[in-house]
Amino acid sequence: MAEGLAAIGLAGNIVQFVSFTFVLVSKTKELHESASGTLNDNVDLSIIAQDIRSFTNRLTSNGRSSGRLVDIARRCDTIAHELLDAITKLQHRHGARSGNAPTRWQSFRQALKSLWGKAHIEELKARLGGLRDQVTLHLVSDTK
Repeated sequence: MAEGLAAIGLAGNIVQFVSFTFVLVSKTKELHESASGTLNDNVDLSIIAQDIRSFTNRLTSNGRSSGRLVDIARRCDTIAHELLDAITKLQHRHGARSGNAPTRWQSFRQALKSLWGKAHIEELKARLGGLRDQVTLHLVSDTK
């Protein structure tokens, strides 16, 4: 009986390893072929974070927003800035020194860092999403 459970556990571990390896190889390929030196998901997140920062700066500087909305907007700006910093740390730095495209090894290492940092980025994304919902709620209630 115990051998059967051990075999099932081993099979599950093998499936997890194969799945992780597949994701790692696909991210490595995406990074190696990327002109920007970053994953497409991170490019999109960067654009969204920059747009949120721009919007919240306009919202806090117009003087017509409620104090609570301004507080939430400032917090959005702070978290969007943290998200941009996290994404920047995951970009290739290949263009700075040599001007050459990254090697496969550099892309592999960067993909591994991206997978390890994914939880932090997801957490920032979730926090930003919650604050964005609050901003939307305040804006909608202010228009009524």
